[in-house]
Amino acid sequence: MTDAVPQTSKPEPEFFFITDLIRDKVLQQKGDKEEEIGRLIDLEIKQNGGYPEVTNLIVGRSFGRPPLEIPFAMVKSIDTRRTLVEVPPDVKLKEFVHEPARTLIKDMILDKKIIDTDGYEVEIVYDIRLLLAEGKMRVVHVDVTKAGMLRRLHFGWLGRLLWGEIKETDLLPWRYVQPLPSELDRFKGSVKLTISREKIADIHPADLADILAELSGEERMAVFETLDTETAADTLEEAEPRVQRDLVAALRRDRLVELFQTMTPAQIADILEILPRFDAQVLRKSLPAETAVKVTELLDEQDIDLESIATSRFLELPETALVGEALACLRDRTRRYDVIMYVYITAEDGTLIGVIDIRELIQADEMTRLKDAMTEQVVSLSAEDTLADAATEFSDHGFRALPMVDENHKLIGVIPYKDLLAVMK
Repeated sequence: MTDAVPQTSKPEPEFFFITDLIRDKVLQQKGDKEEEIGRLIDLEIKQNGGYPEVTNLIVGRSFGRPPLEIPFAMVKSIDTRRTLVEVPPDVKLKEFVHEPARTLIKDMILDKKIIDTDGYEVEIVYDIRLLLAEGKMRVVHVDVTKAGMLRRLHFGWLGRLLWGEIKETDLLPWRYVQPLPSELDRFKGSVKLTISREKIADIHPADLADILAELSGEERMAVFETLDTETAADTLEEAEPRVQRDLVAALRRDRLVELFQTMTPAQIADILEILPRFDAQVLRKSLPAETAVKVTELLDEQDIDLESIATSRFLELPETALVGEALACLRDRTRRYDVIMYVYITAEDGTLIGVIDIRELIQADEMTRLKDAMTEQVVSLSAEDTLADAATEFSDHGFRALPMVDENHKLIGVIPYKDLLAVMK
């Protein structure tokens, strides 16, 4: 555990509202000079998962000339005053052609109604919040607040005067927005949610944890440091164990203690439980005496080795075995196995190389070799993983059992989901 935040020469991650960027000057770097191309009039996004990525700047020009599209990869810097791009000498910028498949934030999303899963109108999209990190800009929040409305009307200063700076807790995470419909355009369509109106108020402010999981370590830490104490504590609590470990390792100890002061003993115990034992002991000593006692009691209850709940009673076969042989093993000796829904395939040295579901096994030709029927992308656990790690993997993938491997990826056991649940209860 270090005492300081890692230093990086990369630009610091930044949040922007699109209404603060629209109408900015777009300048082109030409040698030592900067030449104005036009004004930013929109951003094109690509829906490629949880948080859409900005792919192009749409730049308006004077004298009625058609707007240009500039790939976001050419952006050198961007802020609320100007955007600087660097266009390679051999590249000619293309004129923007609006096609139905292309999604523009300002033109197609702002001012649209938000509809919940029950078909009720919830709010209006007044603004979109963007995160610039790792050279990419992503859509992360929808702003439906009164402050967003004033910002949309170019009275952002009034919103800040009345309510102060906007908080993450006031915004709607993009993860609750359904993929945008193909019929969406400037005049029709609406933005639909994946939740009902009643559940919007229950959205946990730590949805930023999803964003942090997509960033590299340095960028993740830089974004995390921009959060206020309460939001940072919520985000740390909700982050997946891998991200939690990285954040704790990079945070200053006094900052961690500050975050722990906003948490319950159970929440603190959940964080310490995924850390190396020495680091957990050091941090426990930094807690107030009464809190430390409660945390210690909770950790003692959670102090269970993941390998201790793994079973050795599962079906493991070599890649050269036939489907028919696997079925024969299951028929003849089913009662000897704790895990019968999966067959694990290993190489000669015991390395786990594949898995096949019992349903796929039954449907396959009995003369097919397991290496030709197996799935090679195997989700596995290691002996260093914690109960929290295992719970996350089961939650993310929905499997009924997960294999455990050693540092050489050799199969050493299998953890049934029912056994993990029994221990965690």
